[in-house]
Parts: sequence; structure tokens; C-alpha cells
Amino acid sequence: MDQHSSYRIETEAAQTLAEWKALFAEQVAVKAKELAQKSGSTGVITLGHYRQAASFAVQMLATAVQDTDSSDGRQEAA
Repeated sequence: MDQHSSYRIETEAAQTLAEWKALFAEQVAVKAKELAQKSGSTGVITLGHYRQAASFAVQMLATAVQDTDSSDGRQEAA
């Protein structure tokens, strides 16, 4: 593949990607804070909290991606 070839990205694709990135980041931040509060940390969010939160956020993101696939009128090949 030529490294110098350029690609155009559909506006809808770029917007959806931005939404997914924002959703993931928001879910990680919210869940990490929740985990820190439950663990009794005195206002400290640790890397461990972020790791746990990211795992949770990945599942939510996967659901959001699947929902987008089903609503854009395309079906995945079997």
C-alpha cells in the first residue's frame, strides 16, 4: 500500500468517530470517579480505577458501535 496515498473521510463517519471517542472518554472518567468513591479513596483516582473503568467503557462503546451499525441501514456480512 502506498504510504503517500490520501483518503477522504465521509462527514458522517468523522462525526460518529468523534462521538464514540467522546463517549469512551466520558464513561472512563465517570466510572473511574465512581470506583474511587466506592473504594474509599480520599479524592484520589488511581491507574487501577482507570483500568477498571476503561474495561467497562469498552463494553459500552461496543454496544454503541453495534447500535450505529444497525441504524445506518447496512448489515454486516455473515
